[in-house]
Amino acid sequence: MDSSEKMNSITYMDPVLYKAAQKGNIGPFENYQTRLDQLLTPDENTILHVYLRNQSSEPGFTDFVDKILERCPPLLFQANKRGETPLHLAARYGHSNAVKVLIDRAKALPVDPESGVTEAKKMLRMTTEEQDTALHEAARNRRSHVVEILTKEDPEFSYSANVHGETPLYIAASSWGQEKVIDEILTNCISVDYGGPNGRTALHAASKTGDHVSETARKLLEKEKKLTKTTDENGWSPLHYAAYYDWSARTVKVLLEYDASAACIAETEKKRTALHIAAIQGHVDTVKEIVSRWPACCELVDNRGWNALHYAVASKDIEAFEQCLEIPELARLGTKKDDKGNTPFHLIAALALKDQNWKPVLLHREGIYGLNKQKLSTMDIYEGNFAEIQKEILESLEDVGSGPIGRGPFVLKGEEEKNNDEENKEEQEALSKAREPHLVVAALIATVTFAAAFTLPGGYKSDQGPNEGTAILAKKAAFIAFVISDAMSMVLSILAVFIHFLISLIQGLEMEKNKEIGEDTTRILFGVATLFTMIGVGTMIIAFITGTYAVLEPSLELAISTCLIGLSFFFLVYLVFRFISKDVRDKTSR
Repeated sequence: MDSSEKMNSITYMDPVLYKAAQKGNIGPFENYQTRLDQLLTPDENTILHVYLRNQSSEPGFTDFVDKILERCPPLLFQANKRGETPLHLAARYGHSNAVKVLIDRAKALPVDPESGVTEAKKMLRMTTEEQDTALHEAARNRRSHVVEILTKEDPEFSYSANVHGETPLYIAASSWGQEKVIDEILTNCISVDYGGPNGRTALHAASKTGDHVSETARKLLEKEKKLTKTTDENGWSPLHYAAYYDWSARTVKVLLEYDASAACIAETEKKRTALHIAAIQGHVDTVKEIVSRWPACCELVDNRGWNALHYAVASKDIEAFEQCLEIPELARLGTKKDDKGNTPFHLIAALALKDQNWKPVLLHREGIYGLNKQKLSTMDIYEGNFAEIQKEILESLEDVGSGPIGRGPFVLKGEEEKNNDEENKEEQEALSKAREPHLVVAALIATVTFAAAFTLPGGYKSDQGPNEGTAILAKKAAFIAFVISDAMSMVLSILAVFIHFLISLIQGLEMEKNKEIGEDTTRILFGVATLFTMIGVGTMIIAFITGTYAVLEPSLELAISTCLIGLSFFFLVYLVFRFISKDVRDKTSR
């Protein structure tokens, strides 16, 4: 059947049947004449899809699924537009009873004589358009009870990666609270695929998730010890990941317990080891753990000849650097030179010119650090007029964040600040563009309400006397409401205009120390100005309604009609916000 014939055969589910499927009400389907597998939603979801995704909790009974499959067995394998079968949805939402029913139904079907594979295993191995099996769905959504059922039904199948490179085990290892899921996969599956995207493995994922999954790392290594030496496409081992993240200190211990030699693995491009990564991140406990387990790794340098102490300087964390110097193996690196002849203290000499906090570190340390290849000592760099050399060293400290570590989540402190500056700049530009129409609206409201205050409905008294020039309708309740709401609208809109002026003033101040404070203040002020403008619009409408009512009160029908038209503004605003929120929910749920 080609696509046009298929479209012609589809009968879209009407609201009555859709609601019946949502609630698991079999009644409307018992006498339905059309084939149930042709009864679909626009996304080609079947009755079973609609039922399974609309159960907020595990259904206690499976009568609906049983009866629907009795009437239409092909629904068991029928997929929607995304390639999801009923089993995918039952696994995603944790409906273990439904999973069992679907598998039992498939088991009752005859075995394929050519492949010898049962229909139940075929269903378990079916993939979506993103190559996710039901086990992928169960692992992603932490459905350990479903994972147990699926892995025991097909233990010999190696669940391979989806289009994103994720295996079920990698997905489970990527987030906390998945210990039970990982246990079931490792215990029940005979052939386990540990793979993940970009050459990473489940152990990489566990290493960066945090100390709460250190036992997960241990379980993975008990099954496959060589995972410690498996590197991703950038040459990062699981130990690199654990060293990068501050919350993975216990995971570092587990990895080193199983294979301390992993401390010698260097990445592909920059040749940095896990010790280099821990040092530049200022993770002193991790540095100590690595050095204690494999002291010889301190001798390893990157592609510029930098050792771990050079990287400790590049962290720009004085306290972390001082603590690293307390480790004898690292303290001995203080006189070791890189490819340009610079020791860690040559770097500090250049850094101290920019940040005086480093000056005591340079001056209070005794040692002969020698000359670099430009025949300059540390004090030559600090005291001399060598601006180009100082600039070169400072640039090398910033450049340490480039390469693989600068991609994805691996952004070092220097580069992270740079990326944040770029993001903040884009945010400020977007905020400036958004402010323009807001300012126009606020100014327009202020202008209209100011004019309305001196063009009062009903006019002024012209009779000479003490009341000359006062409002004719001053004692009417509607007129009083008009004056108050008009005044509120004008004050709020002028406040909004004033706030926009303050925002411009803050953005114009080029004070680097207060930059972040200014950005936070700008966002808050913009929100307050927006709120004032919205309230100002509402009070302006109220002023219009009450003002027209005060004038038209003698013609009551016309006055009420005008008021209702004015009040419709609030109803229409409600509908707009409701539509926007529904659209956001729909896009989020996809």
